Amino acid sequence: VLSLGKTPLANSLLSDSDLAKAEEIYPLEMVYCDNCHLCQLSYVVHPEKMFKNYLYVTSTTDTFKNHFENMAKSLTEQFGLKDNSLVVDIGSNDGLLLKKFKDLGIRVLGVEPAENICEIARENGIDTLCGFFDNNIASNIINIKGRADVITANNVFAHVHDIKDLTKNVKKLLKENGVFIIEVQYLLDTIKDYTFDNIYHEHLSYFTVTSLSEFFRKQDMEIFNVEHVDTHGGSIRVYIQNKGGKYIINKSVN
Repeated sequence: VLSLGKTPLANSLLSDSDLAKAEEIYPLEMVYCDNCHLCQLSYVVHPEKMFKNYLYVTSTTDTFKNHFENMAKSLTEQFGLKDNSLVVDIGSNDGLLLKKFKDLGIRVLGVEPAENICEIARENGIDTLCGFFDNNIASNIINIKGRADVITANNVFAHVHDIKDLTKNVKKLLKENGVFIIEVQYLLDTIKDYTFDNIYHEHLSYFTVTSLSEFFRKQDMEIFNVEHVDTHGGSIRVYIQNKGGKYIINKSVN
């Protein structure tokens, strides 16, 4: 449905010594599925190339400091989190969100693939496992910390190629009545506001509530609440539980 030609990776800025070399470029095309309504990129760049040494650090913006502080307070109140609760953040970056939970006295653990950012998080006092969230890491967390009350993935779910595998490991790690909360850029806002510059190789999927609802239904999970938030030019915060879980489905989902 949209082709932006072939482009280099976002943020892969060149030094003077690189200017004479050929630059790696990749197709940047958005495709749409008539069956499940998902929009995604046609070409996947290997994640090691994009995420092993990552340049974006969450704490550099006051916007996200305030956003995550409010998020931590809201989730703590909504789900009655206590000092024995566990919050796991996938793609935890420098641990900004988890620090806000930790300040509220809640146990936290981050999972972050970028080795340089893991070091920053650990220096900030946030317990962080370095790696991509997979079956081994989920098992390690269960053995070390137990199962999670809340798992978050902010601006991460759209960056993952195999979201079925990630969701399978989320289900494994969550307590029976645990909650999975994701924030993703909202395709409707992208279309409405023409924010085509939010389309880049790291950002593989472009979600609506329709496509997410269809996806989670197939994973035996369900969305029970959706909030519209203003980060990244317009995003949605989506609350997911195991199918038939204890939370009543909010009218926002419809």
